Order: sequence, then C-alpha cells, then structure tokens
Amino acid sequence: MTVVWADKSHNQVLKDIKEMHENEVPLLEMKHISKDFFGNKVLTDINFSLNKGEILGLVGENGAGKSTLMKILFGMDEIHQTGGYGGDIIINGEKVQFSSPIDALAKGIGMVHQEFSLLPDFTATENILLNREPLKYTVFSELFGERLNILDREKMDQIAERAIGRLKVPLDKDMMVSQMPVGHKQFTEIARELSKEATDVVEGIKLLVLDEPTAVLSEQEADSLLKAMRLLSESGISIIFISHRLQEIIDVCNTIMVMRDGQIIKTVPSQGVVIADIARWMVGRDVGSSKREARGFDYENTPVLLSLQNLWVDMPGEVVRDVSLDVHKGEILGIGGMAGQGKLGIPNGAMGLFPAGGKVIFEGKEIALNNPRHFLDAGMAFVSEDRRGVGLLLDESLEWNISFTAMQIQEKYLKRYLGGLLKWRDQ
Repeated sequence: MTVVWADKSHNQVLKDIKEMHENEVPLLEMKHISKDFFGNKVLTDINFSLNKGEILGLVGENGAGKSTLMKILFGMDEIHQTGGYGGDIIINGEKVQFSSPIDALAKGIGMVHQEFSLLPDFTATENILLNREPLKYTVFSELFGERLNILDREKMDQIAERAIGRLKVPLDKDMMVSQMPVGHKQFTEIARELSKEATDVVEGIKLLVLDEPTAVLSEQEADSLLKAMRLLSESGISIIFISHRLQEIIDVCNTIMVMRDGQIIKTVPSQGVVIADIARWMVGRDVGSSKREARGFDYENTPVLLSLQNLWVDMPGEVVRDVSLDVHKGEILGIGGMAGQGKLGIPNGAMGLFPAGGKVIFEGKEIALNNPRHFLDAGMAFVSEDRRGVGLLLDESLEWNISFTAMQIQEKYLKRYLGGLLKWRDQ
C-alpha cells in the first residue's frame, strides 16, 4: 500500500487517508489555505488533515512555506498585520478563526517556535507556569483582597514535575534558564506547552506544533525528544513536527507532508519512505549522495597551533575536568559526547565565557583565562551554539552583525579623526 500511495497524487492520498478514518472526525483540517505578502504568493491551496494522536512530519526547503502555514494555524499577529489569509481552519469539525495565539491556546493548540521565548533569570518551573501561576490565600489576602495572594510554590512544582515527567528527560525544574544548556531550554519550552491543563475556558493541549526543535539539540537530546513525542502521541496528543533532519521524520512520524514553493507536493505514510525520496520531493529532482572519503593528516610535520592543558570549566549543565588536547595547524578536530559531558563546556571555557582553570597555549603563547577579549585579540573566534544569547546582535542589521567583531578587534571598517583619537564606522 505504501508504494502505491507514493505514486499517487496528493489529492488522492488525502482521499485514501480520509477513507481510512471515515468514522473519525479529524482533530485538524486546513482547507484551501492561501497567503501572500504584499502580492508575493507564499501559500497556494493548502489542504490537509490531522487525526488524534497522529504525528505529521512537515518538510521542505527553507522558504517552502512551512513556518508561514503554522503561523496561520496559531493565529500569529504577523499574519493579521499583512492582510490575513484565505481558506478555512477546522478543529474537531468546527470552523474556527484565531485572531491571536491566545485563541489557539484556548482550543488546545500549542506551538514551540524556532527561537526560545524564555525569561533567563527565571527557573524552569517559573517559565513553565509563567502567567498561569497557581495562587494561595493568606491572612492578608483574606483581609485586603486577592491582590495579596502569594504564589503556591508547592503546586507549581507539582505541575512542572508532571509536565517534565511526560517528556522523561533529565530537566532540573529549579535551574535558572540562563544557566541551562541549549537542549534543556528546548525541553522547558515543550514542558510549558504540556503543562497547559484544561479549565472552564481553556481546553487541554491537543495539538503540539514543533518548529525545528532538534536543530539545537545533540543526538542524544534529539533522541530523547523523539521518544517523548511517541509517548505524547500514544496519550492522544497530535503533533506537527517540522525538521530538516529527514531520518528523524521517518523514524517518528506517521505521515510525511512535503512542501515546495508554497504548495503541498506529497503526503505519504512514513513506512517504506527513504531519505532520498523525501529529498527528491523537496527539491523536485534527484539528489545525488556524495561518497565518504577518508581524510589523512600529517601530524608529525604539522605544528601544534592550540594546546589545552589540564582545563577545567565551571559551566552549568556541563562537566569539564582535567582536559588536555592539541590542535594542529590546519586540523579539523571534532569533539563528541553525550549531553552534559563537556563538549560544549570545553570551547566555552577555553574562550573565557565561563570560569575556567588550567592552561591555554595558542601559537606558543599562554593566554590568560576568563577574559574573552584575550582570545579574540590572539586571533581565535567562537561560534556559539546559543546564537540568540551569545552569537548575534538581534536588534541590528546583517551588515552590522557581520562587521562588528572586525571593527572591535581588528579596527576594520572605521574612519579615523584627529590622528585616530576619534573613530567612527565607515558605512
């Protein structure tokens, strides 16, 4: 059946899926969805449905329209501020119109975006329950009103532990977000959605949209997330999973939907599909695979460029003790390992972003630790896994982000006045 479906048109596959679930009302239907941004068509006649407990893998190249489609589903302001959209959204057989994400949340739809939306100085529990904190009465609130209620910390911990428990990941509910590894921040975001329980006006979480959640995760963390997704699916929660890691899509999803140029190209059961099939549907042509070639290196005749000696790093969530290694000129050194075992702590500590001890020797000279400027001045650079918190100036332009370090460290792209006493950006 799988092979036959792969050769059918998208509309025929939808018909076959519908017949399989003819006695079951889909949790979600999106019919004839279209969207343009100021005359530029980005979505054209999108039609698909999602059943209870189903995991749908949504794939496509960058710019295919995946995120825009999900923003429509979640009622994002960006959609309404650019003229809205065409088509219908149907939840449990009922047509809905979300004017904001609050409306989507009230219907049991949660979304974890590519960029984190966490408060760094709050704990995991505080972020999970943000703006939904349970309160308890005190003597003062009984006398002077509800404004003097206090947080029910015990109940907050219970709710957070229950949400984290559904993921079955080692997330410390009391850890500050600013001290978390990137993977734990992602799990905190997901736990926040899972903690949204049903009330008189809000339905419990029924559908979870995960927009490239594994992009920032290690292999072990990603595997933990995939296991958690299966558990959520078994409990009846539907999931739309967006990822560029195609093997993950095949491994965890029931159905795969491929988008290209704002249209749905294929919708097929995941069973029997291989990566080459998905890649071909995504780009519209056969994609050749490159042959892996062994790469040699002449260690004996190549000088050591960087040497770490007995390095230890005090980075939350990471363990780095007594690490010694050499990197030769022109060498590409890969550091692997399980989450929290030091692969992130080594570069963060060596570059001075977290307290560290030991020795770092670069081009034969020892560099004082615990000051990033020393390493930048020496000619080293660091591309952090935390692009939002460390890697980018989010409120500045691309050109400013690209040139900023060169201006600071190498004094490039500057105009000099009064013999260099005053320096200004050379736009």
